[in-house]
Amino acid sequence: MDRTLILKIAYVLSFLVTLVLSLFYPLLIIVPLFIGLLVFSCFFTLKQLAALTWFTLVIASFFGSVLSIPSFESLFLYRILLPVQVALLLLTWSNWSWTSKRARITLLLLVGWLVTAMVTISWAEYQGVAFRNVYFIIEAIYLILTAMYYLKTEKEIEVLITMVSIVIAVNIGIGLYEINTGLHLKKSGLTDIIGNAQFLPSGTFFNPNDLASFLVLFLPLTLVYMKSKSLIGKLYKLLLAIGAVYIVIATQSRIALILITVALFLLLLRYSWKWAVLVLLCIPLFLQLPSVQETMGQVNQTYTDKENSTDLRLDITKYTWQTAKDSYFLGVGPGNVQIALAKYFPADEQNSDGAVSVHNFLLEVLANYGLLSLLFFLSFLLYIFYQSWYYWIKNKAKAVKYLIPLLSTIAFPFITFASSTTLEKSYIWISFGIILAILNQYDKRMEIKNETI
Repeated sequence: MDRTLILKIAYVLSFLVTLVLSLFYPLLIIVPLFIGLLVFSCFFTLKQLAALTWFTLVIASFFGSVLSIPSFESLFLYRILLPVQVALLLLTWSNWSWTSKRARITLLLLVGWLVTAMVTISWAEYQGVAFRNVYFIIEAIYLILTAMYYLKTEKEIEVLITMVSIVIAVNIGIGLYEINTGLHLKKSGLTDIIGNAQFLPSGTFFNPNDLASFLVLFLPLTLVYMKSKSLIGKLYKLLLAIGAVYIVIATQSRIALILITVALFLLLLRYSWKWAVLVLLCIPLFLQLPSVQETMGQVNQTYTDKENSTDLRLDITKYTWQTAKDSYFLGVGPGNVQIALAKYFPADEQNSDGAVSVHNFLLEVLANYGLLSLLFFLSFLLYIFYQSWYYWIKNKAKAVKYLIPLLSTIAFPFITFASSTTLEKSYIWISFGIILAILNQYDKRMEIKNETI
């Protein structure tokens, strides 16, 4: 028998055997995955493999521990791929020629945020928590940087967004299942909840607010950047929009509901003011439908039945500000404010780690890392806002896509109120990276155009 054929048979058998054994010894699942990666890499150059790994990493980030090795929930695909992708990036990195001058300023502001945060480790009471928190800052900056690096063309953004549209569809499907059954994925924080909250959707995310925030950030990107020239494609986008809005309503996330409604209306208005006016005129008739009245009742409940939640967040804001003042605005150290807040709240209002989430990322940055770090991060946000506004003003007579960076930039501060822990949410930083990639592409084109004149 031919030696090559023998090797192929041996490979397939070893792959299948380890795959079966992994049902009994879950950690063995790494072996066939590693073998598959080696074989897969033979068909691509190292640079292509690095790009493919990054795209896979992004999609895996939306699923978290849902894609974990059985019995090893902390070892999931995103965490496995991240160090692999870092290594591939370092091996294939060329130079900084792909960045515009404005993009470099943006990245320097992020580095300033990181450095000033790292300084506060020296006086942090809980050093382990501090190092973990700083790691997440590094990861956030890495996701932003690599999004700009691997999304150098609009075509690459369209490919990624098409993949994200499938993630949105999956989350809508899971959300509908959760609403009707009260059952959730193991990753969900609603798994052991009883009562009305049991029927809130969380999809592949930890809680309903995270799911709602994800839809707010990525639905507008999907509607604009996913190509849909056929009738089926346009119908698919329409169903995604309707399904996403329904899921956001079901999550009872007040801020997310306002954001997604405003964003969709502005996109429609920019696309066609006639259609926008028609939608407004049809709303009174639409509200008369029994199913819509039921949904509107749910919306009304979202804004009237959360007084305890509102009061709790106001108390958290007050004590976080007090903690920042007590540190003379130098910060208590990365991640330490969440622990410091615990002394003001009973155990049932703390998370499983005995800490309290701030629900306000800007205030969290101030209390954790100090005023100087906040100034760097605020400068980063304001500079992106300026770039997005400039991008819109220069192109407002053209396609609707030029509005996207401005919408996403404005949404970020509000998203941080809805999400409990902004820093650890990879999808937020990936969305930032996509926006900066869009702006970087435009700036590079303008720089090249000016050089050739």
